[in-house]
Amino acid sequence: MSQKVSKQQTTEQQLLQAREQGKQEALLVNAMNAHGKVLGMDCFSWMNPHIDALSSVMESLPFQIIWIGQHDQIKDCINAYPSLTDSLETIIVTDRTLLNLDRSHLSAIKNIVCVEGATNAFELLKTMKKEKSVFLFTSGGKTVQKEKELFDQFISLFN
Repeated sequence: MSQKVSKQQTTEQQLLQAREQGKQEALLVNAMNAHGKVLGMDCFSWMNPHIDALSSVMESLPFQIIWIGQHDQIKDCINAYPSLTDSLETIIVTDRTLLNLDRSHLSAIKNIVCVEGATNAFELLKTMKKEKSVFLFTSGGKTVQKEKELFDQFISLFN
């Protein structure tokens, strides 16, 4: 009988762990988070953003945007919503050595930089202190958890 009880507890514990993990993953999905001011800029992050929702929010922001993100998110967003280029001052790509966009989109964005990894992007951002701007960080895919941790460490320097 004790074997049956311990088996039930193990199953119960597994279900609780799975539920907790699901909650943690849900926190990373479908929500833009505001982080106050970082380097004089309004700071936001969005892990695993849906392109349509991300574009709508970006177009509604009152200031020019400095966007640190992954190539495919940036490319898909701008290709689907070319008018976004009017809101983008700077794009910092973290996972490719170039931004593969249509030439007309590229010429509409003031600054485009490609760096290796989020850590290098954050170091570059430190040189861009700017008021009346928005700093947006997005990430997704396999590296989302690691990049979110790097982002959280970075913004903790300013709080």
